[in-house]
Amino acid sequence: MCRMLAIVSRKTAPVDTLMAFRQLADTGRNFRDFGCPQPNPKSGHPDGWGIACVGQEGEFYARGPGSATADPKYEDTVRRLSRVCSPPLILVAHLRYASKKDTIQERYSHPFRLEVDGRVMFFAHNGEIEDFGVREGKIDTQFIYDRFVDSLGTEQRPLAEFKQAIAKAKAAIDVEFPRKVESYTFLLIDGDRVIAHRDARTCVPYYTLHETATEDARFVCSEVLPTLPGRWRMLRNGEFVELRP
Repeated sequence: MCRMLAIVSRKTAPVDTLMAFRQLADTGRNFRDFGCPQPNPKSGHPDGWGIACVGQEGEFYARGPGSATADPKYEDTVRRLSRVCSPPLILVAHLRYASKKDTIQERYSHPFRLEVDGRVMFFAHNGEIEDFGVREGKIDTQFIYDRFVDSLGTEQRPLAEFKQAIAKAKAAIDVEFPRKVESYTFLLIDGDRVIAHRDARTCVPYYTLHETATEDARFVCSEVLPTLPGRWRMLRNGEFVELRP
């Protein structure tokens, strides 16, 4: 489980938005807030954080294993990326809630990076495969990411073809893990774009994505952020959104 944020902007990364997002490590809503079973009673999303930004002059990537609100590296990262990730830019940030204590490690903090035939991809996911644990050194999100990339192939696909490839990968995972996937909701930096997708299978009100826009930027976030003006819209379950600078 997690909270996620995507930004596509013609200006530098907004520090105030990233700091407001950070607070969801403490205050982000969980299963029990929506009346769904939650075996672990801990609050917020304190089990790791990560930010990936692709700008005009390259990429910026940082992760941490603990709570974003308790880790000074998070604020340092935000201040630094606002200087070095030059616009136009695309960005994905993630705050993690880990089901298994032994996976609270930096290497399991989202987003995960892959380079596919020279195209940089970063993947952040909200959901899990029940009882997956760690297999061959990877958690369930990395397993899902690998399957998605295998299905997508080496070239960037138009959105319609992208949807078909993801649907094919999800169908195969569902056969392998019947009724085990809680959600496929994700944010993906795919070269020069961000793809946002909501697909909740359990506790649907928790696995949300909302979008809004300003004159210079578009935003997608798991929860509505009070620092951003404008009208937020919740993505429909099953919806894909493509964001470009």
